[in-house]
Amino acid sequence: MKRLTLTLCMVVTAAALFTGCGNTSGDNSVPNPMKETDADGIMQTLGVSFGVPDGAENVRYYIIGDEMAQMSFALDSTEFDARIKPYTEFEDISGMYYDWTATDDSWKVGYCDAKAMSYISETEDDAMVVLWYDVVPGIMYSISAVSGD
Repeated sequence: MKRLTLTLCMVVTAAALFTGCGNTSGDNSVPNPMKETDADGIMQTLGVSFGVPDGAENVRYYIIGDEMAQMSFALDSTEFDARIKPYTEFEDISGMYYDWTATDDSWKVGYCDAKAMSYISETEDDAMVVLWYDVVPGIMYSISAVSGD
């Protein structure tokens, strides 16, 4: 019985090592959901647009999973990521996964209630994100930055 169990374990292990699970390319990576595009591509795909800040440099646009848009840019030597997602409720769409050290729900962006979260660290770069939901068009927004300053 022990011999049969050992043999069965060896066969299963060998089969697992030699199976490609249908991937013939040999690449086991997950496909990137971000597709580079331009402002017109975002408007055509999602029907939303970004306002580019004055002085922004190196502006890049992406569509993420065919449901969200991102604009990345540099301003005053800090890199920012702004995201827009047509949606029906408030949700954190920033893609930032920190143990936030401070949260402030008293912010306003235009007439919309906003939430600001920051991460302050003595050993890593600091991070901040501002999230807001515009009920009228049903659009969720975020803007975030990670910086040593």
